[in-house]
Amino acid sequence: HISDGRENPSSAASRSVMLPCCRARNPTSAGIVAALFLSCAVSAASAQELDESQLARSYFRWSEEGWNATTKDGGSWPVSGELGYLKSSDDDDSLWYYSASVDFLGNKAEAYGGTISFTLGHSEYNSLGLGNQEEYDIILESKILNISLGHMHIVPAWVTSSENVVELSEEGGWVDTESGESATRLALLRTLSTLTALKIRGSYYHGHEYSFLKDVILSKGVKQDLAWVRNDPHIDEICRALKLNVIACEFYGVHLMKSIQKVNLNKLRAEYATQMRKRKEYETNHNERRKQLEQELLNDAAGNVLE
Repeated sequence: HISDGRENPSSAASRSVMLPCCRARNPTSAGIVAALFLSCAVSAASAQELDESQLARSYFRWSEEGWNATTKDGGSWPVSGELGYLKSSDDDDSLWYYSASVDFLGNKAEAYGGTISFTLGHSEYNSLGLGNQEEYDIILESKILNISLGHMHIVPAWVTSSENVVELSEEGGWVDTESGESATRLALLRTLSTLTALKIRGSYYHGHEYSFLKDVILSKGVKQDLAWVRNDPHIDEICRALKLNVIACEFYGVHLMKSIQKVNLNKLRAEYATQMRKRKEYETNHNERRKQLEQELLNDAAGNVLE
């Protein structure tokens, strides 16, 4: 059992007494306080601006910043955010996740080869003499493409706080949460390009626990040519035509798209245009010849009648 070091009510009360300046004694002082508060808010908003290497980040300085929490089955879970922390708790072996805001979702293909970094810790926990619960520490989901990728053993057990950096690549330890198979490059790219959920586990122990999340940053990977693994609907069409399931499609999709990309589309279009032109010429000649034969037959028939 680890104490969270929370203050007793008397110390909290004494500290609140030390802040009389925050009370507005007249409209003028109220206006000054409001202006100062607005100035602080603007400064905080400016500090949230992303640098060139980042796609999204949350520091939870003033609120949850659009984050929430859900159970493993998708149910709602209470969460609060302020002063740089997103916090929640439980009293048993419930499994729940901090769920990212919309800033981290959508087309995040640029994150491939980059990282997701965050600090996760516990101000208090009780393991009940048991080990920590085995579960995915991070989950990436694309409900659009029915893909769910997970990563285990990121956050170390029995520590009060840990800074974690996870690589977003096929060599980063990601697996398909349904099959347990290692995630392919195509699976990661397709998931990141249609990301509908990013979840970071908040519950680890069988007894009660108070956990917190802070400083979540989604960073870009090295820019590269990803044309052959783009989120193209033709991938799904090919997989359906070949009757490949989702896992097989992800595995063979790389090779399928490579084969497609090897085709010189300009040459293919030129050959197609040539064939269509020849076909049209053939049909035109055929129709003219048919009309000529029909006219000859009519002329022969007319000659026989006159005779």
